[in-house]
This record gives sequence, C-alpha cells and structure tokens, in this order.
Amino acid sequence: MKRGVRLSDLFAEAARNLSGQGVRSLLALLGVVIGSAAIVALLNLGHMAQEETLKRFRQTGVDMLQLQAQPAGPALLGLDLEQLELAGAAEPGVLQITPLATTRTLVRFGASHVEAMVAATPPAMAKVAGLHVVRGRLLGDIDDCGSAVLVGEQLANQLSTPGQAMAPGALIMVGGYGFTVVGVLGPTPMEALSPVDYNQAVVMPLACSRRVMAGPDATAALVRLRLDADPEKVGQSLVARLTRPGLGVQARDARAMIRAMKTQAAVHSRLLTAIGGISLLVGGIGVMNVMLMTVMERRREIGLRAAMGATPMDIRLMFLIEGMVLSLGGGLLGAMLGLAATAVVAKASGWEFVVALWILPLGPGMAAVVGLIFGLYPAIAASRIQPIEALRAD
Repeated sequence: MKRGVRLSDLFAEAARNLSGQGVRSLLALLGVVIGSAAIVALLNLGHMAQEETLKRFRQTGVDMLQLQAQPAGPALLGLDLEQLELAGAAEPGVLQITPLATTRTLVRFGASHVEAMVAATPPAMAKVAGLHVVRGRLLGDIDDCGSAVLVGEQLANQLSTPGQAMAPGALIMVGGYGFTVVGVLGPTPMEALSPVDYNQAVVMPLACSRRVMAGPDATAALVRLRLDADPEKVGQSLVARLTRPGLGVQARDARAMIRAMKTQAAVHSRLLTAIGGISLLVGGIGVMNVMLMTVMERRREIGLRAAMGATPMDIRLMFLIEGMVLSLGGGLLGAMLGLAATAVVAKASGWEFVVALWILPLGPGMAAVVGLIFGLYPAIAASRIQPIEALRAD
C-alpha cells in the first residue's frame, strides 16, 4: 500500500471489497439496518406522540387552569356560579372563568337514539374551545334560556338515517325534552383541559339546563390566567375559595401538565434509544463476524500488501474503513426505513407526520460508531499477520 493514498480511494476500495462478498455482506448489513431503523422509528414515534399531545393545548393555550368539582357526599354538589364569579373577581391573576356542566343522557332523533354527552356552556365557550359550525350558527346570548342546541358532527352523523339527515331546524329529544338544533359543529380537536369531546356531544345554553342536568351548578370551569400569574398559586387560591362542605375542588394546570409530559417523554426516549441500541449491538456482532471471516480469507492479500510496504497501521485502517462503510451504509438504509415506518404509523393513527431533525443523524451515527468498535478487533488481527507466514500458508 503506497503512502499518500487518498481517503476517498480507501472508501471506494472498501465498497468494492464488500460488494464482492455478496450475501455475506448483505446479512451483516441487515442487522445494522434493523438496529438503525429501530432507533429512528421509535424515537420519531415518541416525538410525534408528544406533538399530538401538545396540540391539545394549542386552542386553549398554556395560560389555563381547569377546575373540576368533586362531590364528597350523596348530594350532587357542583361549582356555584355566583361563587365562581366572585372568586374570579377577587383573584388578580384571573382574566376569565368559563363554567360548564356535563352529563350523559339519551339523545333521540327520529328513529335513532344513542347515549351521548351533554355539555351546558355559556356562549363564551365557543371562543375558548375553538368551536365552529359547518351548518347553521353558534349559540348566542339570544339562546341563553331557550331550547336551542348544537350537535357535534360525529354525533349528528351517528343519529342521521338515509332520508333523514340532521340539519339546523331539526328537533331532537335530550333526556326526554325537545330541543331545536341551530348548528352542527365542525371537527374540534380534543383539548387536554377540556372535559368534553365536542365531536360527539350536544351543547346547550348553561342558564336553563336544569331540565337535563342533575343540578343547577357547574361541574367544571376553565380559567384563563394572566401571563405573569403563577398557575400553582392561583389554582390553590381558587380551590380554597370554592371548596365547601360536601364538595372538593381539583385544579389542573396546563403548564404543569406539559412539564410532566416532557419529563415522561424524556424517560421514554432514553428507554427507546436503549432498545434500539441493543438491536444495533446485535448487528455490530454480525459485522465483526463478517470482518473476521474476511481477514481469514484474505490472508494472502494482506501478506502481499505487507511485503510491498504496507504498515500494520495501513492494514488496520483498511479493515476499519470496511467495517465503517458496512455499518454506515446499514445506518443510512435503516434511517430511511425507520422514517417510512413512522409515516405508515402516522397515517394509520391519523397523526400529522413530522420528523425531528435531531433524530436523523442519530441512527447512522450510532451505526458508524458500532462499526468502528466491532471492526477494531478484526482490523488488529489483520495487522498482526506476518507476510511470510501468510504467503507460505497460501
């Protein structure tokens, strides 16, 4: 081996040598591909799951609290509306409190019926929850104590029958009482702090919902905070103000939920990386086996190179490069396979396909490191072969 050989020539020669080994190289490559694909796919799936969870905060925002009534006795007590208003006015960190009451009851439309969630809300909830209609209109102040309701699109489709599709103006029965549909809601993402899936719910005015609800009080409330407010302190203050005999109140903080979610996601990422790393180590063992067999089969070539002036360092470098080329090639193929797998899972799950750029070099990079580590022993073994013994043995 002549001194001054370019590194690109060594890589090209390594690629030719590996291609000449045919199926053996492909089998070693397969192990690295699977390991790299596992790392990229598992980490990117975790990233996409985190993004999907964060979407649930994008409408309501991170400056929100959820107050949830928790009755502690036989009476179905809830959050008193007057106390909610007074508590919001007395707490400087609160911008807006939007109460709501929920229950589940039988909903009928024509010959169809289904048990569904009913949410009683003030008109302001439309902006807080991002509600919009595909047909008809939203609830307004004019409907404050009327018999108008909104129906989620999925529930409307479920109750509709051929020749009798639910539309504005339709009469439906909710808990035995008649209501007029004034609008069909469009698709609404499920928010993390919202206790209602509006896609499968009936929404009615809060003021006159006692005919359907178990009591006159709200079962929950969404609280918008000032940006400089401390959510934990405001939540504790509101809980203290609203708690009364027979009723406990729980406060959930959007920022605390996001912090907990990110901590959990970090733990999952480390676990998934470890799982993929184990798969990659198995592939690295396959690379080492292939390289050791290659060294045994190429003893004469090694002897000739040494006799022509190649140093042990030159021999080691040659085999190290072959191991790295094999592993890096498998890492690149595995990264593409991992992304393809996440794209399939995203489509099947209805998620948005996103790629975390920091994950892309991780699979090939770890594969290259594995190739370097597991190719080191075969390279050292090749550099220790004596030229005379190699030529004589052949």
